[in-house]
Amino acid sequence: MLKKILRILRIAVAVVLAFVIGATAVFTLTAKGRENLAGLISSVASTPDQKIRLSGLSGIWSGNLRLDNVVIEDSQGAWLALRGVAVDWSPLALLSRTFRADRIAADRIEVARLPQGGTRKESSGGLSLPVSVDIKQIDLPEIALGEALAGTGTGIAELAATGMVRADRSPLGIETKLNVSRSDGKQGVVDADIAFAPADNRIALNIRAAEPAGGIIANLLKLPNQPAVELVVSGEGPAANWSGNGTFAVDGKVVTRISGTHQLTDNGNVISAKGDGAFEDFLPAALKPLLAGNTTFDVAGTRTTSGGLDIERATVASSALTANAAGSLNPEGAADLSLDVKANEGPIVLSLGSDAQPVTVAINAASLRAFGDGKVPAVDFSASLLSVIAGNTELRDIAASAHSDGFDIASRSGPLSIKLGVAELKTDVATLAPLVAGRVAVDMAGSIGKEQVVVDEGTIRSDTLNGSLNAKLNLVDLSLELGVKADVASSALPSGVRIALAERTQFSATASRDAEGSFAANAIEFTSGALTASGTARIKGTDVDADLKGSFADISLLSKDAKGSVDFALTAKGARTAPDISLTVTSDRIEAAAREITGLSLIATGKIDPANPAANVKLSGNVAGQPLQGSAVLATADGRREIKGLSLSLGDNKLSGDLVLDQDFAPLGTVTIDMPDIGPLAALALEKAEGDLRGKINFTRSGDVPQATVEVGTASLKRGDLAASDVSVKADILNYMKAPAISGTIKAKSVTSGKTVISGISVDLKRDGE
Repeated sequence: MLKKILRILRIAVAVVLAFVIGATAVFTLTAKGRENLAGLISSVASTPDQKIRLSGLSGIWSGNLRLDNVVIEDSQGAWLALRGVAVDWSPLALLSRTFRADRIAADRIEVARLPQGGTRKESSGGLSLPVSVDIKQIDLPEIALGEALAGTGTGIAELAATGMVRADRSPLGIETKLNVSRSDGKQGVVDADIAFAPADNRIALNIRAAEPAGGIIANLLKLPNQPAVELVVSGEGPAANWSGNGTFAVDGKVVTRISGTHQLTDNGNVISAKGDGAFEDFLPAALKPLLAGNTTFDVAGTRTTSGGLDIERATVASSALTANAAGSLNPEGAADLSLDVKANEGPIVLSLGSDAQPVTVAINAASLRAFGDGKVPAVDFSASLLSVIAGNTELRDIAASAHSDGFDIASRSGPLSIKLGVAELKTDVATLAPLVAGRVAVDMAGSIGKEQVVVDEGTIRSDTLNGSLNAKLNLVDLSLELGVKADVASSALPSGVRIALAERTQFSATASRDAEGSFAANAIEFTSGALTASGTARIKGTDVDADLKGSFADISLLSKDAKGSVDFALTAKGARTAPDISLTVTSDRIEAAAREITGLSLIATGKIDPANPAANVKLSGNVAGQPLQGSAVLATADGRREIKGLSLSLGDNKLSGDLVLDQDFAPLGTVTIDMPDIGPLAALALEKAEGDLRGKINFTRSGDVPQATVEVGTASLKRGDLAASDVSVKADILNYMKAPAISGTIKAKSVTSGKTVISGISVDLKRDGE
C-alpha cells in the first residue's frame, strides 16, 4: 500500500512538473495556447492501456492552477472523471525540490467502476520520491461511485473526502490524514491517520472503516448478503520496536484478528505477524477454497541489511491446507528457502478458467525449494494433483516437477526442465483418445527469460505415441518457431485410414508464426509403409496456401486381388473460409481382378464455401481395353445447389443423373443405372465381381425427412462364392442419412452361398407401425 501511495505521488508530481516545463509563453498567454498545452500533456500522460484527456486549463503561472475536466479511459471507456479541479500551489517551492500546495480540490469526482488491468511497467527503483510533497488541504466534497462499486440495486453512492498529506523525499517519511464519509444520507465512514517517519523513530497506523449493511466495502469484498462491516487497525510507537493490531467485524461480530510487530536490529528489520479468522472473503472467488473455514497464520522473519530475506517461521493453516515456509534468501550470499503446501482433508479444489471454459484443479500437495547462490539459486518444484478437468477432458493422478540449475532472480531467467506424468487422460475427442491411452509422460528441457521461452528438447509418450518437439516462443510479439516429430501406432489412428497404413506411422514438420500472426508449416512429412506424403501450409491474414503431395506404392494392402501404385496431390488456396481446392489422383498402371487399369486420372477442383459450394470432377482411364469416363459439376446459383451432368461410363456400363442439394445437402432427383457387365467397374473399386445391374434411385423428401426409392434388378450377380439370379428390389428408405427405415419387397429366383442354394425368395419389408 505504501509503495502504491508513493507511486501515485510520483505521478502527481510528474504531471505538475510537466505543466511547469511546458508552460512557455506560446502555450500560456492565449486560450488557444493553453488548449494546445492541455492536449500535449494528455498525450504525454497517456499510455496504450490508458488515455487521459484534459480540458479547460488556466492559471498556470499564478499558482492557482485550474482544470475544467480530467477524464481517464481504459479499453472499456471512461471510468474516472474529475470536474472543476483546483490546485493552489507554489511554483517557486520546486526550486527547493518540494511540491507545496495549500489546497487541492475538485468540485466533483465520478468513478464509474474499477479500471481494467493493463500492461504493467516494472519499477526500477525502490521507495523514493523525486521531490518532497506538502499538501495542506485535500477537499473533495462530491465523489460519485457507480453501481459497480456502490452495489447492485443501490444506485449511485455519494461520498465526501478531506485530508492532508506530507512526504519527505530524504530521508523518506510520510504523514497523512484522511476522512471519507457518505454524503447521500447513508451511514459510512473511513478515518485514516498514518505516519511513517523512520528518521524520527516513529510509526503510527490508525485506520477505522465502518458501514451498515449494503455498504460499499461489503460490495467490493463481495461478501454474501453485503452485511454491516467494521475494520479497525491501530498501532503506534517507535520504529525500532513497534506493534499493532487489527480486527474485521461482520454484523458486529469480530471474524478476523491480526497483530504484528516491527523491530530494528543490527541484522535488519525483524517483522512478525499473527492472525486468525475467516480470511476467505478477502480472496478472489477462484482462490477462496485455499482459506476455507477458520484460518490461522504465524509469520516471523528479517529483512536483512544486505537486502536479503530470512524467514524464521511462516505457517498458514486452514480447513483446506497447511503451508509452511522457512529458510533464507540472500542476494549477496547463499539461498536455502523452502515452501511446502499440503491438503488437509481431501484435495484442494480450485475452479479456474472462465464461466464459458471452466477448469477445475484438485491439488494434493506442492513444494518449492531455492538453494545455492543467492542471486542465481537452483530451484526445485514438485506438485501432486488428483485431477485436472477442462470441459470433457480429464487428467487423473498427475505428478509434476520442474528444476532449474540456476535461476537468475533479478532477470527472471535461467535453464528449466519440466516433467509431467499423467496416469489417465480421458477425452471425448474420438481421434485423440487412442493417442493418449495409458500413462502419458511429458519431459521438457530448455530455458525461460523475460522475453523468450525455449524448449531445446521435449518428449511426449503414451502407450501408442512417441513424440518429440523443440520450440522457441517470443513473449513480446508471440512469434514462434516449432519442430515436431511423432511415431504412432497405426492402431490408434481413425479406422477409415488404418487399412492403408503399416504397423506404425511417422510424422514430422516444422512450423513458425511471425509477429503479425502469419503461420507457416514447412517440411511436413508423413510416412507409413507404402504411404508417403509431404507438403507445406501457410496462413497469412485471412488467406491459406497449402500444398500436399504423396503416393501409395502398393495397393495390394487395400485388396489382395490388386497390385500397382497411386500418386496424389492436394492444394488449397485463397480465403480460409472458402478456399479454392484441387485434388488429383493418378496411376499409370493397376492390375485388379485380372484386369489391367491404365492411365487412371481423377481431377477434382472447386471451392469449399458452405454458402456457395462449387466443384468440377473428371474421371478418365482405360479398364481392360474399355474407355473410362466420368464427370460431375456442382454449382450454386441464387442459393440453389445442383449436381449437373453426373455421369459414369465404362464400356457399355453407364450411370447418369441430375440432382439438387437441399439445405441439409440431401439430394433430390433421379440416378439411372444401366450396367450390363459390372466386372470392369468392380475392378476399378479393387474388387472381383460378375453380373449386371439395372434400375434407378429416386431421391425425394417426405416432409422434412429425406427419402430414397430404389428400383433395381439383376439377371445374375456373383462375388466370390456368393451368387444370386433374377433379383429385383423395390424399396423405400426413409431418413436414410440419419436413421434409415426400410419398407418394400426383395425377390430372387435363387441365392447361392457355397453349396447352399435357396430358391423362390420373396421378402416383404415393413417399417415400425406399418
